[in-house]
Amino acid sequence: MRNKKNIVVTGGAGFIGSHLASRLLEERHKVTILDNLSTGREENIPPKAEFINTDLGREDTYERIRNIPCDIIFHLAGQSSGEASFHDPLYDLRSHVMSTFWLLKWCGDKHIPRFIYTSSMSTYGDPLQLSVNEDHPQNPKTYYAAAKISAEAYVKLYQTLGIDTTIFRLFSVYGPGQNLGNRMQGMVSIYLSYMLEGAPIVVKGSPERFRDLIYIDDVVNACITAMESPTASGKIYNVARGEKTKVKDILNGLIHAFGLSDYPITY
Repeated sequence: MRNKKNIVVTGGAGFIGSHLASRLLEERHKVTILDNLSTGREENIPPKAEFINTDLGREDTYERIRNIPCDIIFHLAGQSSGEASFHDPLYDLRSHVMSTFWLLKWCGDKHIPRFIYTSSMSTYGDPLQLSVNEDHPQNPKTYYAAAKISAEAYVKLYQTLGIDTTIFRLFSVYGPGQNLGNRMQGMVSIYLSYMLEGAPIVVKGSPERFRDLIYIDDVVNACITAMESPTASGKIYNVARGEKTKVKDILNGLIHAFGLSDYPITY
């Protein structure tokens, strides 16, 4: 039987965080969710999880949570869109860089041994070659990607200071529970939201563009595997399928799923 842990999931009211929290609870771990509900939704929070509504980018937060029992942190909280990061770069910096710094400091002060951070494939920018492995140069094109790289640097630093860390660079995650109201993040959910409204799908760019799509359950499996594997300490992993899916194929798949032969699309 696995040892049951006290686990903190930041961003646990969001798409990926809520799926992860649910899986951890199924495995009978004790889960505390920290989220400011800026993009997450309270209805996503699993009923058996403890929930604290707090801003992790503020230093005074950590006095409030100092007595939370914790063996492992999954840090998923943060502004979730490269496009949106141009609207408020300072908030983007605080939600990624400052929150990661204060959490890592909290880990060090409380002697929490394990910290797993979800970064993004957007840190690579425009790929120099395909496929993109973890050694590919990072060349950010958005404030979001730049903040993720900065946060990664602090995670790597704390690995040298005695905390076992793992960094995941997530590719295009999709699945049930995505926020259909957010049309600046998640290509599959964006197109699906138009169809559910009966509105023409608005596509930015060419139908020949592609994404590496990975299903939410596979991301959760990666997180659980890293948590249980001592060999994941100090490592960086791309979390992806390693396959291209073109925009036009995503659109055709959705149209087929709705039982239609055609659908209005605006490029």
